[in-house]
Amino acid sequence: MSPIPTRHLLVGLTVVVAFGALGLAVATRRVTADHAGVIAAAASLIAAAASWAATSRASDTAAALATIERDRWHAEMTPDLEVSVSYPSLGAQRAFFRIVLVGPPTLSELESVVVTIRDDEVERRPLVPAPPSADDIANQIWGPMRFIAGIDGVEGSGRTTPAFRLKPGAAKRFDMDRTQPPFWDASQDPWGFWNLVHGIDKPVRLWIECRATGFRPWYLHREVSISTPSTRGDDASPPTA
Repeated sequence: MSPIPTRHLLVGLTVVVAFGALGLAVATRRVTADHAGVIAAAASLIAAAASWAATSRASDTAAALATIERDRWHAEMTPDLEVSVSYPSLGAQRAFFRIVLVGPPTLSELESVVVTIRDDEVERRPLVPAPPSADDIANQIWGPMRFIAGIDGVEGSGRTTPAFRLKPGAAKRFDMDRTQPPFWDASQDPWGFWNLVHGIDKPVRLWIECRATGFRPWYLHREVSISTPSTRGDDASPPTA
């Protein structure tokens, strides 16, 4: 059951007091000057309470409409991003991650963009004794690509980029390479299985967090196919930032 709004309780209490005064007058079967004053005061209280309740409802309605408008504006201003992952040539060991802000036209700049590689949706549990521990599983990127640590401010496992700014039409590029099979995989052909489930024919799953002054953050999901010379039908290099 939803809680009763405070204004409803106050209005109800005012009405009870007013009708109590009226009841007293009726019970004594006479209306003295004092009773008349009480009744008049009670009537004023009822009118004031009703006016306050109406004002409060109007304020709530205005706040709700303002929230709807802010949400609509936030949705209309959602960044339109062009994201690609491309191998520049046959036999290349590194791929290029490239992100471009292409709209909306009224969005002047993203002051902070952070790209995070998402894992696949397979549930994995730690083993006792480890490995893998829960940390081992969390640190492993369960997907085909990672950002290269030590380049452009990328650290750790290569899952996340540092924050960067992005202006309309401008591009930001990061180097990527293939992820590695888990270090605890003791099978005879760990790379064979890894390429089967996380090969470059699989998409790169991304969370992209975007921030701009005056707006709540946007959290965007992208699944990006990996472009190679064979999928492009040529050996041309992709555009660079």
